Amino acid sequence: MTTSDSGPPRFPKGEAPKGIAGTIDGDLEPCWLCGRSVAARAMFCHSCGAVQAPRPLDHFTRLGLERRFDIEPEVLARQHTGFSRAMDPERFAARGARQQANARAQADALGEAYGTLRDPVRRARYLLELLNAPAAVLSAEEDEEVTALADRLDGAPDVAAVDRLAQDIGQRVESCIKYLAIAFRNGQTDNAARILARLERLEALAAESRTRRSGLAPKTP
Repeated sequence: MTTSDSGPPRFPKGEAPKGIAGTIDGDLEPCWLCGRSVAARAMFCHSCGAVQAPRPLDHFTRLGLERRFDIEPEVLARQHTGFSRAMDPERFAARGARQQANARAQADALGEAYGTLRDPVRRARYLLELLNAPAAVLSAEEDEEVTALADRLDGAPDVAAVDRLAQDIGQRVESCIKYLAIAFRNGQTDNAARILARLERLEALAAESRTRRSGLAPKTP
């Protein structure tokens, strides 16, 4: 395989394209420049090399990932970095305003996908939306748990007490993420939605604990 500074990787005859320049199955559309067919995730036209505008894809597909909750952070970062580097608008400054604008739009779409998938809560919520899973409501027991934690936070007298409670909340958040992974792995979307509802409440409490701690911390002269 060879590359150029302002175009897609070029593959020897008979070698299938992979990686950044690869495509996935899906509807084909004509390249805006040469009119040849271009697949859904293709960033470049494989016929003329023109940068394509981003197609409506889910975040997993855009980053070349399997649609699942379990994603290694290193793999996610590597995919985003590789695609984003290929779509740096400055690489296409000499190829006209449209190709540079397409590259910028591709980079923006990649950034949005990465921002969603890198956060477990946003990733779970997004995945459930893709699966058309209905929103869940906390059980009475879970609601009481969160309410009790909120009451403890309101009554925390000092920074040390807030820190102990924040550590407790953090451990519950980590447990939720582990149970979320298991639920998704087993195809239990209803259970995943319920766990996510609890996780979102705990994340909100964690944010409140940081605010509470800031208010109790001694002010620096």
